[in-house]
Amino acid sequence: MFDHRGWPAVRTVIRSAVVILVSAAAAPAQDAHWSPFWDELAARSDAKVIDGVSDKGEPTRRIELSSGVSFDLERHADQITSMGSDHTGLGAVQCSWEIYVAVRAYVEACVPGEDRTFEVDLDDAIKRMNDFIVENSLVPVTKSQLQDAVEQRKRQVGDAVRGQSNGDHTKQCEADAVRPISLALRSMSHDARVSNLNRLLSVKRPPVMNPCL
Repeated sequence: MFDHRGWPAVRTVIRSAVVILVSAAAAPAQDAHWSPFWDELAARSDAKVIDGVSDKGEPTRRIELSSGVSFDLERHADQITSMGSDHTGLGAVQCSWEIYVAVRAYVEACVPGEDRTFEVDLDDAIKRMNDFIVENSLVPVTKSQLQDAVEQRKRQVGDAVRGQSNGDHTKQCEADAVRPISLALRSMSHDARVSNLNRLLSVKRPPVMNPCL
């Protein structure tokens, strides 16, 4: 979609928003089963299940869905770790959502009103991704929960720069890891942004984080 080299530092500051999408994935393992959540997913008719053992001797399971998304599980005593990956080539929706939320918060805190068309495009994109996530998430989530996460991120970024002198405000905004991503998105035309988003959301599938930058 755009140059992601500035993203690693950004991911650490917006990780909290992901919790509402993956909370059920951390359910404790029960007896010979993985968990009710993962057992139900593995039993779906569109799922292919591959069981194995890690190099540490711990049970693993890979659940591949026909939609092009897979989940890799590993059992650690009574806990399960998981990683969802998108193999469609269209992009990971959860990753894109986080990027857009981070950029929207940055724009509101650092360059509000500078490009109204860009701000409207960001808001529209987040709304469309919210709709997609609500419809396709394996973990029930509401639009209000997602929008609350967006507003919380805006407040966090705004609070970080509020009350500073103009010089300090500018310096902090210019040093923000989101800035190059925001500039890259803003440099695209409206039509290009919409086209990329249409492609991202063209196939119904669970929203996952990987691959992300």
